[in-house]
Amino acid sequence: MHDHRFLEEALARYKGFLYLIKLNQEKGMNLFRVPTYDVDLMWHTHQLNSVTYYSDMLNLLGRVLEHDDTDDDRAEGKKLDTGFSGTTEQFENNFGLRYWKIGAMYRGSLPSPVTSVPQIFNSEDDSVFGVNKAEKHLTILETTVVELYLQIVDIKNLPSAIPEKSVYVWFTKTQPDVFISDGGRLDISTKTGKSIGAGFQCEPTGELILTAMVDQAYFGASSSKKSEPLGKVSISLQELTQPDSKLSFERWFELKSRGAYAGSPPVSLRVAASCTVPRQAPQVLSMVNVKPFSLKACLLPHSIKDQNMSSWTRFVYDCGTELIRLQIREHKAKSGMALIRELVGVTKSSKQPFQLAEFTKNKWSFNDSNLSITHDLKPSKDGCIHELKYGNKLIKLYRGRRLAYELKCCSQHAEDTTAVTAVKFSAEHPYGKAVALLDTESEFITVDEDWFLLPWVAISFLFLNTIGKDGVKLIEGAMVHKGETIEPDTTVASEMVKGGAAGATAGLAQCGPCGTAGGGDMVMASDKAGHASCAGSVTSSGKVADSKCGGCGSDCGGGSGVSVVTMSYKKGHASCGAVAGGENGHIESAGCGSGCGSSCG
Repeated sequence: MHDHRFLEEALARYKGFLYLIKLNQEKGMNLFRVPTYDVDLMWHTHQLNSVTYYSDMLNLLGRVLEHDDTDDDRAEGKKLDTGFSGTTEQFENNFGLRYWKIGAMYRGSLPSPVTSVPQIFNSEDDSVFGVNKAEKHLTILETTVVELYLQIVDIKNLPSAIPEKSVYVWFTKTQPDVFISDGGRLDISTKTGKSIGAGFQCEPTGELILTAMVDQAYFGASSSKKSEPLGKVSISLQELTQPDSKLSFERWFELKSRGAYAGSPPVSLRVAASCTVPRQAPQVLSMVNVKPFSLKACLLPHSIKDQNMSSWTRFVYDCGTELIRLQIREHKAKSGMALIRELVGVTKSSKQPFQLAEFTKNKWSFNDSNLSITHDLKPSKDGCIHELKYGNKLIKLYRGRRLAYELKCCSQHAEDTTAVTAVKFSAEHPYGKAVALLDTESEFITVDEDWFLLPWVAISFLFLNTIGKDGVKLIEGAMVHKGETIEPDTTVASEMVKGGAAGATAGLAQCGPCGTAGGGDMVMASDKAGHASCAGSVTSSGKVADSKCGGCGSDCGGGSGVSVVTMSYKKGHASCGAVAGGENGHIESAGCGSGCGSSCG
């Protein structure tokens, strides 16, 4: 939202929105127009300078344009639903541009807050903490991600022998990445009468390949007969996201003909696309337990093996690259009396294990910081099970998926006891911001801010591998030994885990009530034939879900004529910022979160 490209485009769209109201007023048409979030942002900002807003509205409309935020009924056929549909149609007919814009659409209801009382801080200092000396050994893989919306608007110059309704477009990416490894089908909006698009996440590298296909099933052929390629075109993602781009385009692309159609005049596709400002993706790492192997260990009694041949837990990226491996060790103090427990780590660059924390006085104290984890995790009044303090920042740990990590696919996910969320409180975020997640069932962690990566790796490991005063693990999880073996403890390589992080979570079951997959690869909304449906969307379970769109408000509903093919981010995170899973598996997508007054024009 701080990017000048987003703001400049939002300003232009706001002016276009006001022009529609002026146009309707001049024609004597009292139509309810609904803004998208970017337009609404500019509208509210304009109103903040009341004198200027008053003057501008008098000059433009001869009256002050009201803004009513109380209208939030998104049910089909209601004011917001029909208003958004009408605004979309009028905007696109007048300007020849898509009204739908990724990152500016309704994302579903707000997550449940963790507190209603803000944390007060004395200054704006937002210093960070970590296990300082150990951090230099980490090689962090940074990945850039964008949210992309893609729509095939029209097609022209088709050979006369090919019916328009038999043609669809298959899109892929030349460089598959951690977010998208396959492609998907899109029908052509003007031929189906539906505004159909695909919303997904990907890295802003490589090219999108659009291939026009002739569906042989349309001619009554067997469903096993492959579709024939008509031609293809490539679109550079760098061109869409480069610093001087508008983060969107809509234009004609000429296809390079293929196969039997190579001698025909070139077919052209009208493609509309928009993307968010590129940002750094969260760090997602799987936990894999491995045991050291040596011939000597095979000959030792079990009691000695258990003490001296402790397993390591590897934290690996989806590509298989290892960040670090951790282990709890016990040894006698120099005095020979006390038993010392320490958390050690090893990386490829460190070559030798280094200490991260030591267990003293019933708590784990981390080196080079005042960070500590106790063995007495008792929930406070607000549900917090532990607090971490450093400087002018407070980290609270909560059971379940909270704030940005909250799942909305069904009520059964409201209280997810298999997860722990770290929430940061600071002067900038007095009500808290979710910065990290531990999923004990799927055995992975997600970290949104790099400064918290190593602390959260260590904390997650301790939660799942240490025993509290009552004789049970601090956090019950599913960490089990995989039966893997490795060479000497201090040897670390960027070896591949089968399937990467996705392979480590391949056994994750779908949500029973809603069928939402908790991990794995991209999931496409599709109809029974596995294709994008123009009539609605489908959850990853295959159950049909209504594709609902509307305008402003706190809820979603109504068919606005815009269907969205959604793809899930690996590890179960929603991939499209413009789409949020609602109750009963309904796909929710709409305009902004506030409405227009009755005098919008």
